[in-house]
Amino acid sequence: MQIWSRTKSALRNIFHRQRVNDQLDDELHAYVDLLTEEKIAAGASAVEARRAALIEAGGIEQLKQSVRDQRAGAGLELFWRDARFAMRQFWRYPGFSVTVVLTLALSIGANTAIFSLVNALMLKSLPYAHPERMGTIYTRITGATTSDERHHVNGEQFELLRDNVPSLISAVSGIRPSGVNLKAGTHVQYVRAGRISQHYLDVLNLHPILGRNFSEAEDRPHGPKTAILSYGLWHSTFSSNPRILGQAILLKSEPYTVIGVLPEDAMLPVSADLYTAIQPTRDGEGSGTNFDAITRLRDGATWQQADAEINRAWSLRTGRYELEDNPGAQVSYYSVPLQKGETATLRPQVLALMIAAGFILLIACANLAGLTLVRMLRRTSEVATRLALGASRWQIQRQLWIENLLLAFIGGAAGIATGFFALRGLLCFSQNTSCP
Repeated sequence: MQIWSRTKSALRNIFHRQRVNDQLDDELHAYVDLLTEEKIAAGASAVEARRAALIEAGGIEQLKQSVRDQRAGAGLELFWRDARFAMRQFWRYPGFSVTVVLTLALSIGANTAIFSLVNALMLKSLPYAHPERMGTIYTRITGATTSDERHHVNGEQFELLRDNVPSLISAVSGIRPSGVNLKAGTHVQYVRAGRISQHYLDVLNLHPILGRNFSEAEDRPHGPKTAILSYGLWHSTFSSNPRILGQAILLKSEPYTVIGVLPEDAMLPVSADLYTAIQPTRDGEGSGTNFDAITRLRDGATWQQADAEINRAWSLRTGRYELEDNPGAQVSYYSVPLQKGETATLRPQVLALMIAAGFILLIACANLAGLTLVRMLRRTSEVATRLALGASRWQIQRQLWIENLLLAFIGGAAGIATGFFALRGLLCFSQNTSCP
């Protein structure tokens, strides 16, 4: 009950402040009038009685301030008053205020955007079931020319990987999506199309919310041409039509049948608006290392067992291009976590950006500290005047704290907004395409 009573009192003092102040003023004047009447009754003149009553009461304005400082909601009232004064100071010195906000916005925004990338690339787990059982394949070459990097595969390697490595569920995709024209009825749209093999979604443990995955026949050369839509494309272009399955669309003027729609939160290493079966072969595109392989370890298998099977299967290849112009070299293949494989080329760049952004933030903080110190030196006379008028050191410190905290809050909010747009710009730049 006491808490509820103080809450009601605080709300009344905040939202009906003028009426409360008028009541306080009436009560204090009535109190001084009573003291004056007592002094007059004791034999003092009216003027002397009034003066003595004011001295005994401690002064009307001083007594008002003492009551205001003690009543419920006084802290909020003081904060609001100091905040309004701080805003007036910002308007009075716009150059300083704008400089602080822009400096904080740029430095915090850069750090926010880059740390978001670091978090996604290095700290957060992949958004798939059991990401520790997902991997890709690296090649280690020792000899006159050495290397240790991710292995892009050709059609022959994928066939051997798919058919002769029972410890893994294996799949491949095109290295990057391509832009194509989509025509559905009278609607024409430019979209990004990714190409994936039959078990690609199985490796990621993703299941279409409508329809099905690619079949074995559809992933064979010259098989039926089918497509799986992303949720975004299905929602924006086809108005979330549940009867989309079986409908024909044109991609590069060739007919494809829609067989599935991915979930809304589905994220694939190959980011695209729709996906078609890659139909890998040993000829044409498959004669070169134009595919990216991803794998998932089957239940009961180990990575050591899978690596042994990969090396045994790929030793049967007819062409060992890794040994060309590198006589006497030794080649081995091994699995690494998918997250490492997908982000290996970006990690050094992102870490360098993170370090640079950290130094920028430190320099910005040092510059802001210097600006604030110079501003305080210019306000020395103002502080001295307020002290002379009766303000306490705590009141002045509180005012200065609120001014700086408000600037920090405004600059931080601007920094978050800057970071949001900077992150979208980085993602768009990395994809080399426009973002929705």
